[in-house]
Amino acid sequence: MARLTTTVTIEHGFIKVLVAERQQVRAHRVLMASPQFFREGLVRDTQKIGAMIQAAFEEMEVAPGQAIGAVPGFQTSLRLLELPKAQGFDPAVVIPREASRLMGVSQQTSLLTWHRLPSAEDRTRWLVLSAARRAVHAYVETMKDAGLRVNTLEMRPFALARAVNQPDAIIAWVAPDGCEVVVVRESVPVLQQSLFWGAEPVEGLVLVYRLTEIIERTITAYDAENPQGPLPGEAAVYVCGSPIALDETVGPQVSESLQRPVGTLTPPMTYDVDFPVNDFVVNIGLTLREA
Repeated sequence: MARLTTTVTIEHGFIKVLVAERQQVRAHRVLMASPQFFREGLVRDTQKIGAMIQAAFEEMEVAPGQAIGAVPGFQTSLRLLELPKAQGFDPAVVIPREASRLMGVSQQTSLLTWHRLPSAEDRTRWLVLSAARRAVHAYVETMKDAGLRVNTLEMRPFALARAVNQPDAIIAWVAPDGCEVVVVRESVPVLQQSLFWGAEPVEGLVLVYRLTEIIERTITAYDAENPQGPLPGEAAVYVCGSPIALDETVGPQVSESLQRPVGTLTPPMTYDVDFPVNDFVVNIGLTLREA
């Protein structure tokens, strides 16, 4: 029997379900939900949204089981910290302190984790991740009400990096209520900045200006914090997400404003020619985690 990978992502007013067999899309659904069921990008009525997800699985004739998801909303943070090598260095003490100082992260309200990267002679490099506890709780409760077990819950930057599948990139993912910009170096997301603008739709030139501004700010932050040098000029800008599917001119306009190459999404998966890649870019990246 074929092993299926199920991913479920949640955005303001939308739930996206993707079922794949290895790297081939088998079924997908975009479910529209009333904005009254959401607050600040998180589900506030987990029972109603859970019932909608259950119904989608029945329609697709797929048995619910384990799900892979992305932390919803815009309450996550990712940063690369370089710390001096020192005898007796304890990351469990130093990193939470630095995360509080540099990222404004409190362990009382956020889950915090870190991963060591290859280090220089006199410095250690740590990828530090945080996610608001209430964002994680909202997702887990929604899946529970849908009859699904959460196998993995990942931050969006990692899924986006897999879907883009480039060693160096700037990714701007756009949702109805905000956006997230990720810098990828050597296939690893090393910096993330988010902008939440609420339920009012942002489109056209306003969207282009907002994306250009936050991408510029993110690149500036990366260049200022990275002792190994600035982001290469040839690193392309990938603008993706459901609002971009409705207006494909946004990406080229943003890239032109930044004077950087425009990237085209070509994720390493098999799907029909009419498959909405922009709508499912995060789900695709989550699926590739298991491929």
